Amino acid sequence: MVFMHKVWIALWAAIFVCILGLAGLYSYSMKKVKNGLSYFHSQIIRNEGNVESLEIQYGDIDFQLPFGLMTENLSIDIQTSGADQHVRISSESVSSQLKGFPSGAMKMEARNISLRSGQESKPLLSNQFKIRDIEVHFIDYEVYVSILNPDQSMRRACKHLAELLDRGDTTSRLKMQGIIHFQFGKGLILPQRFFTQVNGNLTRIVLNRDDLNFVAPKFADRLSEGDLDLVANHPLKAPRLLEIRKDTEEKSRELRWALKSFPEDVYRHVLWSYLLTKEYGSEFAQVVTNSHELGSYNTEEEIAKDRQNNLVGIAYAVSNVPEGKLLEKIKSDPRIHF
Repeated sequence: MVFMHKVWIALWAAIFVCILGLAGLYSYSMKKVKNGLSYFHSQIIRNEGNVESLEIQYGDIDFQLPFGLMTENLSIDIQTSGADQHVRISSESVSSQLKGFPSGAMKMEARNISLRSGQESKPLLSNQFKIRDIEVHFIDYEVYVSILNPDQSMRRACKHLAELLDRGDTTSRLKMQGIIHFQFGKGLILPQRFFTQVNGNLTRIVLNRDDLNFVAPKFADRLSEGDLDLVANHPLKAPRLLEIRKDTEEKSRELRWALKSFPEDVYRHVLWSYLLTKEYGSEFAQVVTNSHELGSYNTEEEIAKDRQNNLVGIAYAVSNVPEGKLLEKIKSDPRIHF
């Protein structure tokens, strides 16, 4: 009996120590969250600046055995310098459970999350992504953490978010579903449903094709299946990709009406790849232009010609040729295929 009494005392002492450890980790993490958000800010906004103020409110914290925490009505208010952005995040419930102590997989779940801009004149993230607000039905995320090395755990989470922003996929275990409200063109805000899709060891955020099929033709002509697949698989880049396509079509059409013997098809491909490179770099520009040929009705000869002219447009952008000089360069460049 005395032995069992001592066992129970030891067990509850261990639980108490674990709870103190989790509470300590939570307190310590709040100091790191501000640094992490400043990093995210620099990656998303692509501008100098830091998180100036961070206000977090939440309901009662419930401890869930063996090593878990849960709270409801979480709200986060973020003010940043540089781009002077104001972001409001709220969630109906948030919970975490550490599978192992002092280190192991940390599983985090959140339900009914809302991310909105605190300023009507500014998008939620930046002009690059043109996101007005995001409604997430659920997020299930798992990351390896160590209470003994919280800095490394924070860096790992930062890496996963950076992967999503840069490539649109991540090596982390992530499930989510919701709606992104994009700003297309001037003042036109349209909802696009999204979900996560697993491919091997990568998880990608993907746009709902029915929603995309409705929106995309309003901004670009002659979209191939390859075009639509690429936009769907890069949701954060979707509005800008369609806008670049629309700008290319409009500029080519204007020159066709203004000039005689204007090589419209050649110019359109060169300008498109040029603008894509200026926006995203040569590697992604080539991915976009190659995707366009997938599912197109062009002959193999036409596809080869288009791809060559796309490469020339990429080269012009890398060489910093002014946009106004493109037509002049095209007419005399032996690399161009007419």
